[in-house]
Amino acid sequence: METIQQEEVLIARNNETGQVGAVIGLNEDGTPKMTDVKSAKLSDLVKFTKGQNPLEAFMSNFMRQCKNPTTFGFFKVPADRYESVGMAMADFIKDPETNAEILKDFKVEQPSVEKTQSETMSEPQPEAKPAVAPETPGGKLSAIDESKIDWSNIKQKWGIDKNAIDPKDLTEMLHNRKSKLMTLNADYFGEKFDIDARLSFQTNPDGNVTVKPHFIRTEPDLSQEFCGVKFTKEDKEMLKNTGNLGRVVEITDANGNKIPSFVSIDRMTHELQASPANIYIPNKISQTELSPKDIAILKSGKQLSKDFTDSKGATYPVVLQYSAAEQKVEFVPRPCRLENIQKQEEVKKENQSETLNNGVKEQEKKQSWTLEDGSIKPIGKWSNVHFTDQQKADYVAGKTVKVEGYIDKQGKESTVYVKFDPVKGRPFPHSTNPDEAQSIKPAAESETQFAVNNEGKTNEATKNVNEPLQKGQTAPKDEEQQKQQRKPKGPKI
Repeated sequence: METIQQEEVLIARNNETGQVGAVIGLNEDGTPKMTDVKSAKLSDLVKFTKGQNPLEAFMSNFMRQCKNPTTFGFFKVPADRYESVGMAMADFIKDPETNAEILKDFKVEQPSVEKTQSETMSEPQPEAKPAVAPETPGGKLSAIDESKIDWSNIKQKWGIDKNAIDPKDLTEMLHNRKSKLMTLNADYFGEKFDIDARLSFQTNPDGNVTVKPHFIRTEPDLSQEFCGVKFTKEDKEMLKNTGNLGRVVEITDANGNKIPSFVSIDRMTHELQASPANIYIPNKISQTELSPKDIAILKSGKQLSKDFTDSKGATYPVVLQYSAAEQKVEFVPRPCRLENIQKQEEVKKENQSETLNNGVKEQEKKQSWTLEDGSIKPIGKWSNVHFTDQQKADYVAGKTVKVEGYIDKQGKESTVYVKFDPVKGRPFPHSTNPDEAQSIKPAAESETQFAVNNEGKTNEATKNVNEPLQKGQTAPKDEEQQKQQRKPKGPKI
């Protein structure tokens, strides 16, 4: 059963009337059936399981049935955050052009339709392009003019004032970066709603500075083009694994300009973000010197392994990389470091290979001692001692075969009992007859010899004998052996 966290709902906008509502189905004419966003019950909304096909099917039905599909725009919202994010989206959707940057990750792209239908459609709206912050000649982003910030408007709309923002976060925001996650008390439709977001400042065309919220997404959609860039399979893996694209690409801005840029995923909000690659990197971070080669690696978007010395003089290995989401060089988290990811992949491959090889070896072992139908494969001898016809028949039948004249590991002749072990899939030698009850001590002439010579065991009579035992020997054979002194070879028999 799918959980609500894995579901999404739709909010639609009629581009002709400006009506915005939560989608509860389709009307007979194919237009979306909408209800008031504020009063809508989550249980009444059409829900789509993320990563599956119902959303595509819904949009395809809409495109086929609706006479003018481009009249409507659709935006997806995580179902578990509908009461907060959904209200915010509805407010932004009222003016999609002004809020294009905020809405771009929530917008649902309409599928293509047949030519006869596409001829009746009006020209689609161009894809919203991210605004590129102004740059200074040196490549640094110009700082925000704090005197232009309208704090009273921010307080009214977002329920947060200047004193509520951490001074460090405020400094980051003034330098075109984002705050940490904050809880806003936003005003939508005359009511207040708590919603988590990161904040950044945005300079409007009139020169005034407003707050731009960066809401938490479920995950970025890497299957769609981003600012004119189509991600390759390798790009998608790199973004998912490290959070950064790892190379410079040309994005297309709102004016159609091609800008060499970095692309990253915000680790807190999962927002996909681009940043101009014409960056300034100092030749020293804290107490760590960066060589021209180091700076070149960072400017190429790649990861840089470095011994880092902090302000306290402590030195430790780190990985550095420029993050478009943070607008600065970041310390790459351990799970996102390429060297660690590669090691994990190598270990995974080795484990898979070892498992495969073990399986093959085990299969080979079983095949070498058994027939294709799993029955015991006949053998004609054991350690150069040839079986009689009766011994061969007994072995194949799973019985114990007494092998006399067997040469043990010490080169001495002895007697062993050989029997096929069905669990391990191969024959094993025993010093005593495994078919006889353990409570009955077998009268085997080589029991003591096999245990001492092959298994490293001792008994009281032979614990001081340095030489291998002869066949049938259970005690020192002469006075010389009785005088020998040595430590026991192993556990007692």
